[in-house]
This record gives sequence, C-alpha cells and structure tokens, in this order.
Amino acid sequence: MRKKLMVLSMCVLLAIVLSSCGGKLMKGVKEAAGSMSTANEVNDTEKYNAYIALSNYITQWLDTMFTSYFKEFGVDEEIVIKKNFNGFNTFPVLKGHQDDLDKAVNYASQKPAYPATDDSVKALAPKMKQLLVTMDEAQSYYKAKSYSDDQFAKGKELHRQIVAQYGEFTNLADTFFAEFVVITAQKKQEDLEALKKDDRLIQYHAMSIVLKSQEIQKAFYTADIDDDNILDLDVNVYVEKYNQLTEHINKFMEFSKDQDRIKKEKISVTPVFTLNLEQVKVAATDLKEILEKKDTTINSTTKGKVTTGGKKVPLKEYSKKVSNLTSSYNTMIGLQTTK
Repeated sequence: MRKKLMVLSMCVLLAIVLSSCGGKLMKGVKEAAGSMSTANEVNDTEKYNAYIALSNYITQWLDTMFTSYFKEFGVDEEIVIKKNFNGFNTFPVLKGHQDDLDKAVNYASQKPAYPATDDSVKALAPKMKQLLVTMDEAQSYYKAKSYSDDQFAKGKELHRQIVAQYGEFTNLADTFFAEFVVITAQKKQEDLEALKKDDRLIQYHAMSIVLKSQEIQKAFYTADIDDDNILDLDVNVYVEKYNQLTEHINKFMEFSKDQDRIKKEKISVTPVFTLNLEQVKVAATDLKEILEKKDTTINSTTKGKVTTGGKKVPLKEYSKKVSNLTSSYNTMIGLQTTK
C-alpha cells in the first residue's frame, strides 16, 4: 500500500517552486505565448506553488509520519502491539500544514484552471482532513498514555480507522500526483527556458541540477529498482543521466564564482546549497561506481544501516541528498524573490 503511493508520487516528489515566483521571467514566457493576463500570471504561480506545497507535505512530512506509525503498529486492520510497548511519538499534525491544505483547496476553485488536477485536489482534501483528524487523535491518545487505562481499546479502534482512511487517501493522492505531474513538467520547462533566455545562467544551472538529480531518482523508481536490486539498472542509462548532471554542476560552479554575473542576476548563492550540491555529486558518483563495477560493497560515503548486520543503502542515501538539495534550492530562490 505505501510503496504504491511513493512510486507514483516520484513525479512530483521533492518538487521545486518556480524560481520566478510570478515575476519578470514567468511574465516573459506567458507574454510570448500570448496565453495569460498579468493578473492571472501571479495567480498561476501562486496556485502552482500551493499545489507544490501540498505534494511536498504528502511525500515528505506525512510519509515520515505514517512510516513510523505503520512500522510501530503494522499495516493490517488488526493492530500489532509489541512486547514491552512504552509509548509512541511521530511527526505531529501541524496547523500550518492544515492551512496549506485549505489554501490548496481554495485555489482549486480559482482561475487559471487545471481541470483534472483541481478536481483531484477537491476529492483528496476531505479524505485527507479526515485522516489528519484521526491521526491527531491517535497521537494525543499515545502522548497521554491512555492505552494504559483502557488496555488499547481505543488504540485498536483508531488503528482500524487509520488503515481504512489511509487506503482511501493514498488512492486519491495517487490521482492527484498523476494529474499534477503534467503541469509540473510544463512549468519547470517554462521556467528553465525563461531563465536561459534572460541570461540568468547561475539560476538556470542551479535549477537544472535539481531536475537532473531528480531524473536519476526517477530512473530507478520507474524501473522498480531499489537498494535490494540496484544492479539491475542499465549502467548506460545511468551514465547518460549522470553526465548531464555533472555538466550542469560544472557550469554552475563556474558561473557562481563570477562576481559580475552574481551582481547581474542579483542572486545570493547560499553555502548550504553549494554543500548539498557537492554531497549529491558524491552520492551520484558512488552509484555510478556501484553500477559500473557491479559491486555494492564499494567503500562509498553511505552509512545507512537497515538490518542488524548492517546494509549499505546508496540509493536511499542519494535520495536523502537530493531532498536536502531541493530544500536548499527552494530556500535560496525564496530569499532571492523576497528581496
């Protein structure tokens, strides 16, 4: 059940906001296409980024929340209570995230319309809200250790509700992701073209790095490959995507050292983005060496352990690095656009 959601959501997983945030660059693209008024340009970007926030909340915060919950209590209808159980905590349901969901629902009825995606958001929202209410109730129940008073009676009932509601939620979330991926691909390409046309090459290559790093992730996911069968990916497919990523990294490093260009683009390249970029490059190189040598025991930078015997998880480690990179990219672009 959980794998299905995460595989389909890879298309917008770790999605990036529009670097123009409705400003000059996006305006130039839309004017050239002659397809949208100035007022709708701003709404278009705001609406898109509201949907991005929703998708990121589902694939990051919520996924972590339910990963920990189902690991503790199982995925079947009947709850699994481990011996010597001593409480449970996970990521809380925050009001800010609930507000983001409400914002996305409000945008679903506003222009410009993304018909199929708007409909999927409207269908998803009530089921998602119901699930969040139930999960919040469960968190309060375990935080207060009320299970000691009723011998898990309410915990068992809440678990049945969570399993059922989560099943409905994942189906609707998958529909949202499937519809929204068409829009995200279009928006990202538009933004890239606008950045390049406006000679904002630092930003162009920064955004390209994030997208190319995500394309590597997608190559594994669409081939149904994880750390258990990582050697099944065609090394030629990987090397092609790796070379594209490396090309953009090299160009970014070159342009980001050009003080005249930095002043021209009015961008502050944050140290954390550069650090995350370097970490992605190292993790990507590890994957390349693993695939080329057909050997998962190389002395890589990965330190993840998923079994008591210790097991390297280079693909999982790479995905973490990409997540950090995407987050720092969004922060960097956010700082730029709020100046």
